[in-house]
Amino acid sequence: MKESSSFRILLFLVFFTSALFSILSPMAVDIEKAISDINQAQVLQIVSIFLAVGAFSSLIWASLVGRLSRKKLLIIATLIWSLAELVSAFATSFLSLLIPQIIAAVGFGAVMPITYSLIVDLFQAEERGKAFGLKEMFYVLGIGFAFILAGFLVGLFPWYVPVFVVAIGGFISVGFLFMLEEPKKIELTSSDESREWINVRDLKEVFTVRSNVWILISYFAVFIGYGAVSPSFTTFLRNDYKFAPSIATIFLIVSFIGQIPSGIIFGKLGDKLYEENKNGRIKVALLCLIGGSIFNIIAFSLILTTTNLPLIILFVILTLLGATFFGGFDPLIQASLGEINKPRFRSTAYAFVNLILIFGRSISLFLLSLLLVSFSNFYRPGLIILSVVALICSVLLLPLLKTIPEDLKESEF
Repeated sequence: MKESSSFRILLFLVFFTSALFSILSPMAVDIEKAISDINQAQVLQIVSIFLAVGAFSSLIWASLVGRLSRKKLLIIATLIWSLAELVSAFATSFLSLLIPQIIAAVGFGAVMPITYSLIVDLFQAEERGKAFGLKEMFYVLGIGFAFILAGFLVGLFPWYVPVFVVAIGGFISVGFLFMLEEPKKIELTSSDESREWINVRDLKEVFTVRSNVWILISYFAVFIGYGAVSPSFTTFLRNDYKFAPSIATIFLIVSFIGQIPSGIIFGKLGDKLYEENKNGRIKVALLCLIGGSIFNIIAFSLILTTTNLPLIILFVILTLLGATFFGGFDPLIQASLGEINKPRFRSTAYAFVNLILIFGRSISLFLLSLLLVSFSNFYRPGLIILSVVALICSVLLLPLLKTIPEDLKESEF
C-alpha cells in the first residue's frame, strides 16, 4: 500500500474521532428529555470529563509509542472507543452514559500522539507541514459533521441514532486500520522534528523560553472562557429560545462560517505587521481576542424572539463577527509559537499547547454546566460570563509584546 493510502486511513480515523467528542453536547436537550435522571448540565459535565480523560490518557498512549506497534495500538484504541460509543447509545441513566464515555475517552486519547508519530515517518520534513494541516482540517470537519449530524437527525430520530453513526464510523475505521502499512521509522536529524508527540526532555527546553510560558498560560485561560461557546451554541438556541434542531444548526453554520477566511485574513495582517515589528502578530491576536469577546458579549446579551427578525439578523451578524475574530486568534499564536521554538523541540511545544487547549475547553464546559444550574437552566448568562472571562484574558497576552522580540533573537540559528 502506498504512503498516500495509509495517510488517507489516518485522515478517516481523525474525522470520526473528532466527531466522537462533539456528538453529545449539541443533543443535551434531547438526552435530558429521553433519560429521566440526566439534565443538560450533567451532559456538559460528561463531555468535560471526556475531554479531561482523553487529554490525560494521550500522555499514556504517547509513552507506548515506540515500544509497541503503532498500528496495533491504534486498532486497540479505536476498537475501545467504538465499542464504548456503541454502549453509550443504550444508556438509560447518568452512570450508564458516563462510564462508557470515560472508556471511549481513553481510546480517543490515542489518536493525537500516534497519528502524529505516524505522519512524521510517512512524510519527509518538507512535506509534514501540509500533512499536519490536512490532519487538522479533517479534525475540524469531523467536529462540524457531528454538529450537523446531531442537528438534523434528532428532529427525526432518537438522540442515540447520531451516536450509532459515530460508533459505526469507528468500526469502519478499525477495518481500514488493518490495511494500514506502518511506515518504517526514519532517521531524524538533530534539527528535525521528534517522532515523539511530547518529549519530556524537549518539554524542559520549551519552558526555558519565556514566551512559551505566557502562551501556555494565555491559551489555557482563553479557552476556559471561549472553549464552551461552539459546543453549546446550538443547545443554547434550542434550550433558551426553543429553536428547532435544524434551525439552530443552520444558525451555527452561518454564524461560524466566518472562521473559514479569518485565519487567512488576520494571518496576512499579522505577517505584514510582523515584518515591521516582531510583536506584530501578537498585536493582531489581541485585536482578535478583544473583538471576538466583545461581539459575543453583545450577541449573547440580546433577548431573541422568533417574531423579531431584525434582532435575529443582528444576532447572526454579531456571532459571525465574533467567530471571525476568534478564528484569527489561533493561527496567529500558532505562527508565533513556530517562530520562537527551534525545530528540535518545536513539535513538543505544539503538542503541549494543544493538550492545554483541550484541558481549557474541558474546564470551560464544566463551568458552563455549573452556571447553567445557577441560572435556572438558561445558557445565556453563562455564555456572557465566559465571554467576559475571555475578554479579561487578553491582559495575559500583553507580556508577549515584550518577550516575543527578545526570544526571537535568542532562537536565531
